[in-house]
Amino acid sequence: MLKIKRRDLDEIICHSKMQNPLETCGILAGMITDIDDVSIRDVLKVYHCRNELDSPTEYRIDPEQQLQIFEEIERVGLDLLGFYHSHPRGGPRPSNIDRERANYVGYSYLIVSLYPVRVSSWFLDEFGFKKEEIQTMPK
Repeated sequence: MLKIKRRDLDEIICHSKMQNPLETCGILAGMITDIDDVSIRDVLKVYHCRNELDSPTEYRIDPEQQLQIFEEIERVGLDLLGFYHSHPRGGPRPSNIDRERANYVGYSYLIVSLYPVRVSSWFLDEFGFKKEEIQTMPK
């Protein structure tokens, strides 16, 4: 389960709208707690990233920016939870490109669809994407 504050989710949606018609992307950090065989991924920090592909159908986080963010996450004692990106013209499901290029097994992939605005999250395991519950917390 991915837990995220309404404020952070609104910020991700706003970032996605501002970058429209290009896909936007970012990194999610926080804390992971395992309770009764359920992994709760609590988003505490959202990092907006640059899509170096400048594309409406695919994204790639700038590698230098990604490395800096990974180092900061480690330095402040948070866990890397996963990533987010938008689908300006598609639904909130992993696209074929997402499936082909996803290589961070064990992480969440939050997807924002813009027309209409819908959000979903997918956990990538060794067999592929599995939809995960999103729990929106108050601001």
